[in-house]
Amino acid sequence: MAHTTNEGGATVRLDITTLLLVAGLVIVLCGISFVLNTAMRRNDASGRLWSLSFIAGMLTALSFLVWNVAPEVWWVLAIGNTAYVISIATIWSGARVFNGRSSLIWISLAAGLVTAVLTVVEGLREPGVWIGSIPLFVGIAVFSGLAGAETMRSRMRRNLNARILSFCLWIVCAYYVMRTSVYITMGPESAIFQDYFGSDTTSVITILLVLLSAISMSILQAERSGARALGDVTVGVHSVVGVLSAASFMQQWADWVERASFNGDRLAMIAMDIDNLPQMNTAFGRTFGDTAIRSVAQIVRHYAPTTSLLGHTGAGRFVIVVVTANTQEAEQLAIRLQTALVDEPIDPQQSLRATASFGVVDTDIFGYGLPVLRRALDDATLKARDEGGNRIVVGRAAVI
Repeated sequence: MAHTTNEGGATVRLDITTLLLVAGLVIVLCGISFVLNTAMRRNDASGRLWSLSFIAGMLTALSFLVWNVAPEVWWVLAIGNTAYVISIATIWSGARVFNGRSSLIWISLAAGLVTAVLTVVEGLREPGVWIGSIPLFVGIAVFSGLAGAETMRSRMRRNLNARILSFCLWIVCAYYVMRTSVYITMGPESAIFQDYFGSDTTSVITILLVLLSAISMSILQAERSGARALGDVTVGVHSVVGVLSAASFMQQWADWVERASFNGDRLAMIAMDIDNLPQMNTAFGRTFGDTAIRSVAQIVRHYAPTTSLLGHTGAGRFVIVVVTANTQEAEQLAIRLQTALVDEPIDPQQSLRATASFGVVDTDIFGYGLPVLRRALDDATLKARDEGGNRIVVGRAAVI
């Protein structure tokens, strides 16, 4: 709670202006740091969306601080409420992009616009401290819940920092669900709302969650950039010629799909996700994990067809694109790679071997839309991992 008790037993509330100032300072510092780090990296769509979230958060903090100093300027709350909803919604959009899905940014912006309109309408009718609170609270609850769910699926599901971010978002969701319920049933002037869900309590929770979320998203972004750097295994002393980096592979993959669609060729895609890579890094060190990735890259290169397209799309994930006559050919290739992992140790001295989760999809079932193919491949690979790893899952139905 955002109050303390003095020696005489009286409750002393923390000054709301000070809390808003501190919260705003935390948001601004975290936001500037994140935005600058994102600006240093290219081709990071999720980072740009998360940067928009921090920028919206900074606008929110500034708006609420201005309103606290000059309450007669009620319309600034419309700006703050709108920016607040957009800041949470764009975390969800960024997480979707991180997972290889469309951002649906128009939904985030539309939610902000709805919040702005409802706040202005309520302000024109009866200006007050809590104008636009219901659309604001509901918007934050909905999008924090969506973002919390998104950070626990697909690529983000296996990442510890994504789980920390998800934990923060679920706390925000639960808090705003309760805050909305108390606001509607008891009103903002009730003792329960003032003691547990007032602006002072919310400011303290915001400070803590912004710090945790900023750290988590910054590490996620750094790991993503590191994965892209590591994915470029065609460069460096320990290079594996023939395995493309994530950025180069995606360009080639899109080109293959477009040309296959024009010529009516059947394309199959096999994703190969090394099992327990984080545990390897923890048990044996990051150097061992990097060596394991390079060893697996060599296995992929040796056993994949000569005419196939090979890419390292992230730390421990390889994707193979090949023209096939039928689905069985792609599945047989996955079986051949799975067997090769058992036969060839990644560390000859310790005879350690890797296993992998395989997803297999083809254009006959999923069509020639690259986003659909990527999502289907992710879903199949995730299903293989959820079944315990060292599995091959073939996508059988189109993803809607």
